[in-house]
Amino acid sequence: MSLSAAGDHISSHRHRDIIYLITINTSALILNPIVVAYAIDPVLVTFWRCFFGALIFFPIALFTQPKFYKNITNSQWGYMLLAGVALAIHFIGLMQGLYQVSLGVALTIMSTGAIWVGLIGIFLLKQFLTTGQWAGLALGISGIVLYAYVGSSFEADNLAALLWLLASASSGAVYVVIGQKVRATMTNFAYVAVIFAVAAVVSLGYSLITQRPILVEKSSDWIGILLITFFGQILVHTVSNLYLKHGEAALLQLTMLIQIPLVAIIGWVIFNQRIGLQVIPALVLTIGGLVIYNLAQPRTG
Repeated sequence: MSLSAAGDHISSHRHRDIIYLITINTSALILNPIVVAYAIDPVLVTFWRCFFGALIFFPIALFTQPKFYKNITNSQWGYMLLAGVALAIHFIGLMQGLYQVSLGVALTIMSTGAIWVGLIGIFLLKQFLTTGQWAGLALGISGIVLYAYVGSSFEADNLAALLWLLASASSGAVYVVIGQKVRATMTNFAYVAVIFAVAAVVSLGYSLITQRPILVEKSSDWIGILLITFFGQILVHTVSNLYLKHGEAALLQLTMLIQIPLVAIIGWVIFNQRIGLQVIPALVLTIGGLVIYNLAQPRTG
């Protein structure tokens, strides 16, 4: 997708798309520092944010599409089960990574979700990438590999964080790809209500298997959970799904890259996080690959 094509697309629904993009990016920019500030167990947060998300959206879903559940086929239920599992992994992996590396590094690795969507499309959907997309994909993956082998990344915590963030980015890509197969016959509210409920059940099951508690012991943690639910479930994920029903995914991903320098500054000012000079080439390579990949995506609308 060229910049001119992106501009043409925005002009078709100028106010709606701009409001969606501003809401998504501002909320995401606020969300990640909140997650770091409260540092609550990822499984606990995932369960409660998804539980509250489902609780909020099920009544809205039933109002906007009464008895929507009766029209869901067995294959669609299967897809939504996979999407819910992927979303739970996405949330848990993101928080595990955010607790171990700087916000700037974490968001850079998380932004590679676009690349994983492309790879999934090649193997599962038999899609073809443009030459520019292949170039961006190669650069982006090269940046990730370089990050894994430079500077302090040899430390166990940072390497574990990289794996968690890659798991989060790739599972988020699975969530996006699978969701496209289901949402054609469901309203946005019905879709997110079901997915959030599935993700809550998955995280509850994971907590029981691993014996990680999901009971909130400190009253202050409820504030963090409610803030994460509001900015994460209600704004970032729900509004992103609304935008993607008619907007360009490449354009959304490009605007989200603007968050990287901003969130790095927030991490430095609030949490005294500094990005080591040795990892900057890897991050620049990754970001450059993402820009090229997103600009090279063919226009879908």
